[in-house]
Amino acid sequence: MYFHLLFFAILLDCGIGAKILGIFPAPSLSHQRIFQPIWKELSLRGHKVTVITTDVLNDPSLNNLTEIDVRSGYEVAHKLHIIPILASKKLPLIIIWNFFHIFQQVIGSELKHEAVEALIRNDTEHFDVILIQLSHLYPLLYGFGAKFSSPFVGSIWKDSLKRPTVGLPSLRRHIFPGISSMDLYLHAHDAVGNPTHPLVAPDIMLNLHGKLGFFDKISSVLHNILYRILYYWYALPMADKVARKHFGENIPYLGDVEKNMSLILTTVNPIIHPIRPNVPNMIEINQIHIREKKPLPKDLQDYLDSAPEGVVYFSLGSNVKSANISSEIRNIIIEALSELPYKVLWKWETDYLPNQPYNVLTRKWIPQQDVLGHPNIKVFITQGGLQSIEEAICNEVPMVGLPYITDQPYNVRKLEEFGIAIGLNPGTMTKDQFKRAILEVAGNKKYKERVREAKAILTDQPMKGVEKAVWWIEYVIRHKGAKHLRSPAADLSFFEYFLVDVALFFVFCALLLTYVVVKMIRWCRCRSKKGLTKEKAN
Repeated sequence: MYFHLLFFAILLDCGIGAKILGIFPAPSLSHQRIFQPIWKELSLRGHKVTVITTDVLNDPSLNNLTEIDVRSGYEVAHKLHIIPILASKKLPLIIIWNFFHIFQQVIGSELKHEAVEALIRNDTEHFDVILIQLSHLYPLLYGFGAKFSSPFVGSIWKDSLKRPTVGLPSLRRHIFPGISSMDLYLHAHDAVGNPTHPLVAPDIMLNLHGKLGFFDKISSVLHNILYRILYYWYALPMADKVARKHFGENIPYLGDVEKNMSLILTTVNPIIHPIRPNVPNMIEINQIHIREKKPLPKDLQDYLDSAPEGVVYFSLGSNVKSANISSEIRNIIIEALSELPYKVLWKWETDYLPNQPYNVLTRKWIPQQDVLGHPNIKVFITQGGLQSIEEAICNEVPMVGLPYITDQPYNVRKLEEFGIAIGLNPGTMTKDQFKRAILEVAGNKKYKERVREAKAILTDQPMKGVEKAVWWIEYVIRHKGAKHLRSPAADLSFFEYFLVDVALFFVFCALLLTYVVVKMIRWCRCRSKKGLTKEKAN
């Protein structure tokens, strides 16, 4: 009885349930699993939730949940070869440039989905809260923020309007939180005025951390400048043009919508990510997808139980996929695994593994959290994805990292520094290096001890990640956007924030002073010469 009264009180406090729109377009199951518990919990708490996603829950018990399935995004991303592009060794800005163009096409295709188009065309629809995925370069999604705004709040904060909107209606301030399944790119920090010091917290794409060398500092500073030129002068204007084709010409500039973000929920943790000064509306959450363990399928349970000597679990996640690696790397891995004194459970996504060793069992899909919770798992061979790392730490399993894309090289290096993993370059490693790394992590107790320390740090928090995320979403509902948390830095232009105008003023003063001093010296010299000439004449 008490629980029901408490639940009813919560609903009253939040306005008897809000209408929430969530847009999560990334064709990546690992990213979607971060957001799924959030929209599920919001639905259970009485909010009416509509979600655009590539991976639907299809849970008939969630009466308040409407899911629009845009799984076609997977097909478009696959045709555009997104993983090879992200895994390339090109400069980070070139990868980001390519990534932006790819996701313009992916999201563009999802916006053409019949149900999405019907939602956009519905001029009578409104939402109290709009949740936007911020994991990558998705400025096109801000079109939803421009289209659907809250009817119970006033106009946008005037200082954030940096572009003229002649002939357009004023943008109403809507409750517009952003959610990221990984650390943020620079423009997302800018949206809420969060500091982005190039030495304290370099961009995740640079794979820099710790004490930076001199050339690392130069690289980080240049990246901060060039990234913003790319984003604000190219990506945003291009996305704005495309958005007007889908959402109509009568929308504000997407850059102004971005500046109207209420808060950002980002899934960073103290093991992997640098400690940085955050503004009050930058909320760090983690372990959102961690759940209670479920019983394993009988075949997997029997296989793991029958290996008291230990089991090596191997998975490269849902994006890279073991079946997509080159035959050269695959042969190196197979040879190394065949010589291990352990059984191996390998997530292999096809029916046949060439030259499969006798000690290796493959499955197309594996309940990873439940497998990692088995006491016989000695090592987790992982690509270094953030969600896989949190699952391993929570289950006290040390790792061998084979990073491929985006933040994975950075994550694996941080695991090495913490002493809970050994990282290898999958493109250059040898069979002996791979084998030695597995044996070292499995046999050296220090890795197990360090991962226990990491778990103690990671899990020591006042509430679970899902509870924290939902609490903050409902917080901005209660306070109609929580303007009181907004940093004044969010309303400063790039040139104002970095004091470019002040620096130019000082440069001008220095040049003017130099000019005056030079003129005075020349004048004094001329006077001196004239005096000498008169003396000689006399």
